Amino acid sequence: MRWQLLSDQIPKTIDELEEIIIKNRGITDLKMFLKPPHPSTISLSEVGIDEAQYELAIARINQAKKAQENVLIFGDYDADGICATAILWRVLHDHGLKVTPFIPLRDRHGYGVSIGAFEDIEAESGLPDLVITVDNGIVAHEALTYLQEKGVAVILTDHHQPEKNAAGEAFYPPATAVVHSTKLCGATVAWMLARGVSEELAQGQLDLTAIATIADQVSLLAQNRSFAVHGLKALRTSSRLGLKALCEQSKIRQKSISETSIGFGLAPRINAMGRLAHGMDALRLLCTESTAQSQELAQLLADTNQERQELTADLVTLADEQAQLQINQRLVIVHHESFHEGVVGLIAGRLAEQYSKPAIAMSVGAESTKASARSVSGVNIVELLREVRDDLLEVGGHPLAAGFGVETAKIELIKERLFALASLRITQEQLETGLELDCQLPADFLTEAAYTALKAFEPYGQANPRPVFQLDGLKVLDAVTVGNGARHLKLTVHAPDASDPQLAVTPIVALWWRQGDRLSEFKKGQTISLAAELDLNIWKGRRQVQLLVRDAEF
Repeated sequence: MRWQLLSDQIPKTIDELEEIIIKNRGITDLKMFLKPPHPSTISLSEVGIDEAQYELAIARINQAKKAQENVLIFGDYDADGICATAILWRVLHDHGLKVTPFIPLRDRHGYGVSIGAFEDIEAESGLPDLVITVDNGIVAHEALTYLQEKGVAVILTDHHQPEKNAAGEAFYPPATAVVHSTKLCGATVAWMLARGVSEELAQGQLDLTAIATIADQVSLLAQNRSFAVHGLKALRTSSRLGLKALCEQSKIRQKSISETSIGFGLAPRINAMGRLAHGMDALRLLCTESTAQSQELAQLLADTNQERQELTADLVTLADEQAQLQINQRLVIVHHESFHEGVVGLIAGRLAEQYSKPAIAMSVGAESTKASARSVSGVNIVELLREVRDDLLEVGGHPLAAGFGVETAKIELIKERLFALASLRITQEQLETGLELDCQLPADFLTEAAYTALKAFEPYGQANPRPVFQLDGLKVLDAVTVGNGARHLKLTVHAPDASDPQLAVTPIVALWWRQGDRLSEFKKGQTISLAAELDLNIWKGRRQVQLLVRDAEF
């Protein structure tokens, strides 16, 4: 992997290190970055929400409250959609509306708002007077036309990209009001609407905005940073029973929750329900007021996530066999009858990461096939897919993540068309981004003081990545594998002292996740360079700086 230094400056002080990070991130207002404004102060115009449409939505909700109409919140089964549903349901419920949440079943209703889902709702309880979509609906023209014909009012809230007409203009499905922004995640768009209903009640839902913002991997700058920072503060002191139980089950200290514990602990467990079971149970966990139920559901989420991990590992191996045959393509496309619809997004993500190119994974059915796509920086995957829209059943998503449905009989045709498009639309330069490193870091910066200084830039995520540094002249003292199945690599290294190369700083541990099979490449006494992040290991009261390796050079 090619390394690219973003700065050729080598810091001599902690202040200089901070200045390098600030410059590399393009941060122009440090005060606002370090202390972002509270979400309650964010204006509609700042996030691109149409004020007139917003006021129509609030008025329609107030009408529903006054008339005691039946309101249904139509959510989505990922962490963003589950949090969005919980936020709006709680605020509307506590505001006095007759409101019911609905999360579709992936294997029955597919993705997003669908006629089939409303046929099931009508058969079970009758259609509501008002439907509010959260985290979906922006491309559901057929389903929302169906509701319009049935006399059901719709408030559409979403953050996905709308379809465009022949003139290149966005066009939306029929709705009483459209509350839409591509600058936020689905849950924070829902929170903005909830704020208009009751600012006081919305404040109690900020904890969920942190989970959704980080889980959905939106850019963690500007208004998203406000939701992430203030949402994390709320999350660390949240009294929500389901979150407390989930933290306990995940062995996460609630008062120390970070973007890492959300990304690798809480969000995967919430997502797992929508992938393999029913997202309603994840929603119940976030909304329950029963301690016993919260513990029962937290265990269910953990068990389902474990099943998801095992299934994903097996299927990624099968997918990789197909991907190996497409080395010369600028797009990876894999498909199989055994690919579970709930994990094709994870398969695509793993392949995109491994091959540094967009990847599509398809769950093949007898008549129709569901696909999920993940992309790389600079390649808008949803726009690429829309170029073959005429041969798809449905398509939607973001520039970096999308999904579509296709007739199984058309799989080979779609592959052929997408491979051809990729060769025209995706350049080799776009696929050679390499690994961006902030700067070269001297060995005397491997300290808790440097680690603490970097923590001020948290939470890290899209557009504000965790700093990665180049460390040269490291001598390998030991190399072993750790973890179940020896999956991970643990190096012990030391570096020459900056003032006297004959001396050495205290040995430091360097962990390289999922690289246990590279153990044979490292020999004792060998000198290497690492691209790595600074981390702090706390074990039984002992605090020790360590490295998280991203790449190595010999």
